[in-house]
Amino acid sequence: MNNLLYGLAWILVLALLLSMSVGHQRASNLPSVDSTLSETYELDSTVLTLSTVASNLNATWDMAWGPDNWIWFTDQDGKVSRLNPETGQIIELLQIQDYYRKRLGLMSMVLHPDFESHPQVFINYSHIQSDSSIVSRLVRYTYDGKRLVNPLLLYQIPGYLGHNGSRLVISQNRKILWATGDLKQKETVQNPTYPNGKVLRLNLDGTIPKDNPYPGSPVWSMGFRVPQGLTYTVNGNLFIAEHGDATDDEVNLVTKRASYGWPYIAGFCDQPDEQGNCPDSAVAPVKAWTPTIAPAGMDYYNGTIPEWKNALLLTTLKDQSLRVLHLDARQEKIISESVVFSGKYGRLRDVCVSPAGDIYISTSNRDWNPPASFPIKTDDRIIRIRKSGTIPQSMQTAKVQSQAGTSNAASLYQSYCESCHKGDGRGVAGSFPSLVTSTRLAGEKSTLIKFLLKGSQSSAGEAMPAFSFLSDVQLAAISSYARDKFAKGAPGVSADEVARARKSSK
Repeated sequence: MNNLLYGLAWILVLALLLSMSVGHQRASNLPSVDSTLSETYELDSTVLTLSTVASNLNATWDMAWGPDNWIWFTDQDGKVSRLNPETGQIIELLQIQDYYRKRLGLMSMVLHPDFESHPQVFINYSHIQSDSSIVSRLVRYTYDGKRLVNPLLLYQIPGYLGHNGSRLVISQNRKILWATGDLKQKETVQNPTYPNGKVLRLNLDGTIPKDNPYPGSPVWSMGFRVPQGLTYTVNGNLFIAEHGDATDDEVNLVTKRASYGWPYIAGFCDQPDEQGNCPDSAVAPVKAWTPTIAPAGMDYYNGTIPEWKNALLLTTLKDQSLRVLHLDARQEKIISESVVFSGKYGRLRDVCVSPAGDIYISTSNRDWNPPASFPIKTDDRIIRIRKSGTIPQSMQTAKVQSQAGTSNAASLYQSYCESCHKGDGRGVAGSFPSLVTSTRLAGEKSTLIKFLLKGSQSSAGEAMPAFSFLSDVQLAAISSYARDKFAKGAPGVSADEVARARKSSK
């Protein structure tokens, strides 16, 4: 009888597991006694629950775990709020009046690590001055128990409509590290007298530390394009994640006085036009991605999910995924990568880890560049990821899924073009041109090919990167796909035509 009951119980367990879609990454809508539960997700040995803890937000940029065990977060419309992750209650702390949001607005935030004795919050946001110039401000506020008050401007640097960065962290020795974008001013990124394309280091009162590598300068390291992720590991190593151009999004291990190559190097120094411009001080990334994924917020994880222990958690915008970057024992190298939730929740801007090991991710589907099919009615959201169970050892399917990259035309368009020109080819008004109305796309093939090979260096709007790194076959495929879909009747492009245009352009 006991054997029969055991067998029936085992059949029920098996049926439940098989009801989840088979594979390393599985999600399904399952009933639960927890009314907040929306989905379950299965790793190799761990079952996760994902639940929405806040909705109808507005492009949440940054999240921090507060001393009250609430999530403190910013949205791009200048608001700072507290969120009770168990009840969903939100309390507004601050509405900044002088922020400027055309593409950015309020961005990064970090809380003082000794908050009980120093209830201070450091905030970075864009501001437009009376002369119409844009600046990026670092402002310190004080928490009075109800609101953020007494703003004090600590530091101000030039800003831009985009390419500002940014992220803030505070080091163990109580210094502010501030990741800044290149502001599309490539010529000053490698110059330590300018603050763009840098990691800046400041005292908590906004003064410049005496042990900075360049006397009188806040610059700690340089050579970054558009960094949006910055985090310390438990042993004090600082990692930064940045957007590449057409290739080579990167994660780097940040060290004092080091240069990370941009704009002379994208990713590793491995291209012919890079090798003649590789400075001796350039540091290779610990990870690079081509096609690009648009990395955003990043946090270190060593919590209750065993598959993700000792890893960097990286949210992505273009790829719309959470990347789990597994570190070596010294927390200096990325030794493997897992990709989860790809395309499921739209653009993911930030990640926050609670002391209990829960993970919170924020969507950014109401920003200036929403993806196809988003925003949905409840966007933007903060979503909790929590360990809810362990798969029985006998049922674990120890496996590793390899995802071979595809080179078909639709996939190439999605990887290199869709984030700007969108799936319908209509672009983003004022930023990325429509392909549907493009005379260049529909026009003479050799002119189009040369344009794609060289890119656009225009300072008006968003310049288009050069796609000469693609093979002749890939460039022909992506051109033909775009012409067929958006320039109806325009003939396709062959690999031979690309090869001839490439040769004549040299």
